[in-house]
Amino acid sequence: MQNPRFEELFNKYLNDTLTKDEMLELQLLLASDDHEQGLRSLIDNEIAANVEEYPHVELNWFAELETNVLANIRSTRSKTRYLNWNWKKTVAAAALLVVSIGASLWMLSRLDNDERNTIKPGTSIASLRLADGREIALSNKHESIVFGDELMYADGASIEGLESHEPIHQDMVITVPKGGTYHIILADGSKIWLNSDSRLTYKIRSKGQPRELEMEGEAFFEVATRYMLQNNKRIKVPFLVKTPAQTVQVLGTAFNISAYPGEATRTTLVEGKVAINIKGNKKLHQLQPNQQAIVQNNSISFIPVDPANYVSWKDGTFTFSDEDLNHILNQIGRWYNVKIEYEDESLRKLKFEGVLPRNQNLNFVLEALASTGEVQFTVHSNTVYVKRK
Repeated sequence: MQNPRFEELFNKYLNDTLTKDEMLELQLLLASDDHEQGLRSLIDNEIAANVEEYPHVELNWFAELETNVLANIRSTRSKTRYLNWNWKKTVAAAALLVVSIGASLWMLSRLDNDERNTIKPGTSIASLRLADGREIALSNKHESIVFGDELMYADGASIEGLESHEPIHQDMVITVPKGGTYHIILADGSKIWLNSDSRLTYKIRSKGQPRELEMEGEAFFEVATRYMLQNNKRIKVPFLVKTPAQTVQVLGTAFNISAYPGEATRTTLVEGKVAINIKGNKKLHQLQPNQQAIVQNNSISFIPVDPANYVSWKDGTFTFSDEDLNHILNQIGRWYNVKIEYEDESLRKLKFEGVLPRNQNLNFVLEALASTGEVQFTVHSNTVYVKRK
């Protein structure tokens, strides 16, 4: 049976009428497993009431919204119990729910059609440069390209500017600009998702040699295991990913690398096993699943993480847990191809927690962040200005 007080607080939350004490009370209720079914029911009711009102929003986005809210509440319950409950920190900590369900529905009620069409999210955009100098613009009607024995789109279609299913005999570079993303399938079955403002160099190697890639930006890898015979023994062929700061040695695994210029290089292991070699240092550092290696200023450190927070971009969401606003807005800036300017540099260090969709326009995302009560945004041309409220 639904807890009447829980339902009352939830509705006041959606109507933005909670006092700070009531916000604390609601968060403490959310921290308990006893109210998950009640929360699910309330979210279902709220979504059902909004589906018909906002036909421009895809139906599956509402379903993903509920899944993400519940998953993130489960994963952060232990943190929620130990938060320091002054008013400003309460609001910032509440961003998990604010950004996920309350702010999302609040935003749907505020944005008119003109605002929705201002700055749209990224899409499938990439270009291919071959060693012989040819530059090929990949079609945005396709999301995947195959680097197999021949070059083609994943659905078998030919690439305009190349001979039909042209064989691969040379190194090539695939570049994804700001506001883009692209999926790559290698000959061995390995899969790579390239995020915005990223470059990947595919090195041609003979059989038996290590598979070698160079990258800058961000990519998620699902590496297939490949074997070769050596002295009558079946051994794994190494898979190497090089960035300006490190080399990652892989033996069949799933992991994410973020290596943007001016930022620390983050390698997040989802499953399997990788070893990291920092540039200029021969020592190998082993990375475990649910762990992230951070390389900065030629040193490495390791922290435990929930990998979902760092790989959700490839599945259509920004997910962050106790993350700096600077890091969040860097991601948003690349995806929407906008510049970020801060009126107050201290705002860069504000912490946020929550889930945001990558398939909505920029205004939706910024106002969801602003609803936490700490910051406000204005957009002029292609620049987002960040101010304190």
